[in-house]
Amino acid sequence: MYLADSRQIRSADRILMEEKKLPGILLMEQAGKLSAETILARYPAQTSFLVLAGPGNNGGDGLVIARYLHLAGKDVKILFSHDPSRYQGDAAINYEIITHLPILKAIYGKEDTENAHIGFVDPPVLIDALLGTGIESELRGSVAEVISEFARTNLPVIAIDLPSGLDASTGAVVNAVLEAELTLTFQLPKVCHYITPAANLCGEVVVLDIGIWPEVVESLWIQRRLITETYFRSQYLRRKNDGHKGSYGHVLLVGGSRNMAGAITLAAMGCIHSGAGLCTVFTPDSCRQAVFSAVPEVMCVAVGDPGSAYMMERDANLFREILAGKTAVVVGPGMGQHVETQAFLAAILPMIEVPLILDADALNILALRTDLWNYLPENTILTPHPGEMQRLTRRTDVNERRLETVEELAAKRRVISLLKGAGTIVATPGGTAFVNTSGNPGMATGGSGDVLSGIIGSLCAQGYSPEIAAALGVYLHGKAGDTAAAKYGQEGVTAKRITEAFSFL
Repeated sequence: MYLADSRQIRSADRILMEEKKLPGILLMEQAGKLSAETILARYPAQTSFLVLAGPGNNGGDGLVIARYLHLAGKDVKILFSHDPSRYQGDAAINYEIITHLPILKAIYGKEDTENAHIGFVDPPVLIDALLGTGIESELRGSVAEVISEFARTNLPVIAIDLPSGLDASTGAVVNAVLEAELTLTFQLPKVCHYITPAANLCGEVVVLDIGIWPEVVESLWIQRRLITETYFRSQYLRRKNDGHKGSYGHVLLVGGSRNMAGAITLAAMGCIHSGAGLCTVFTPDSCRQAVFSAVPEVMCVAVGDPGSAYMMERDANLFREILAGKTAVVVGPGMGQHVETQAFLAAILPMIEVPLILDADALNILALRTDLWNYLPENTILTPHPGEMQRLTRRTDVNERRLETVEELAAKRRVISLLKGAGTIVATPGGTAFVNTSGNPGMATGGSGDVLSGIIGSLCAQGYSPEIAAALGVYLHGKAGDTAAAKYGQEGVTAKRITEAFSFL
């Protein structure tokens, strides 16, 4: 499913109304009617609704909703943020219609706002139809005051299109917002619905088909999309009956150090459980026993003297030999940042020509040694969490500007960049971005990211392109986490349990 921004939504409306000659009043009627039907279905016992109607087309949608709720026998009131005589076009038509119905209406004033929710038989549900997708800056004036007043009431909120005050095109929160428990949006989900922190304010998002033609949507060339089960199925490479272990690739995992043997072990578990034909772990001798005991399916090349704590520059010669025949390489889990390990990474990067995934300490070394960017093959996959992303980009607003950060890194460095977290984002050098829909807070546990790097390496080795491997990897990782959470509860999710719950089905 595509993920649209405000510019694309405006273009769709313009094409449909100006070029295809479909009257906008029909779209507004459909949006309002479907919203009201959804509200009635979701809140069948609710008797009272207060519509907060803004000055533009989003307010017009709210007026249509108010009409249908009133006709369904509900107790409905409307609070206008502006003088309704300011309505234009389709919203003005719907205002004229609503004046002929016995619905209590009030224009914003501090007293009206404070008392608007009083006088219902039951506490009302708020319908936020103040603003639509066109807001890109800080709010001022009456709309901001209405939002501020009603944020204190703790009444349940249904947002129409998006919670008023959010920028549809980013995941940033630049205004006070009425947090919604349900958001009803039209035709396509918007960026703010799935990118945090804005997504945290949208509640459940329901997409309503209001009749924007598929050919119009396709003409927008939207490059952001959601990773869903449907998308996964469209990309899944089904195994052949005559396939053998050589058919599904050989992954080389590089990492581990004396105190972090678990990281490379979990990466190996993720790799094996996600379908790689073969997996070899290249690790210091101190990690050998941990790998063999936990993942007997893998081969292990232990480097250095007995008990060696970390990899050293001299180990690059053996790496060159072991690299032969491998179809994907993952570097970083648990490898540490010792100066010798930095030299080892610098030595091996120019040797790698197959799909490469850098994770964990490889990313931290990359942040320290910026000269190493020059050695990365194009479409190298980087898998940072927010802290690692901040070190890589030197940005301090990573958590507030997640989409902007990951897309900027991908374009600047010509890499495929992930940003892990709720709604993990995958961005490519060509401008495509994927936002994951699977996963849960229980996956915020040590080793979960190591498992992900192993999964992505496995998918690369099996023949998926790097960008598809990254997108499907985060989806399948999250799906396994959801399965583990269903069995153990979110608090009981561990990295190992994620690997055990892994399934393509």
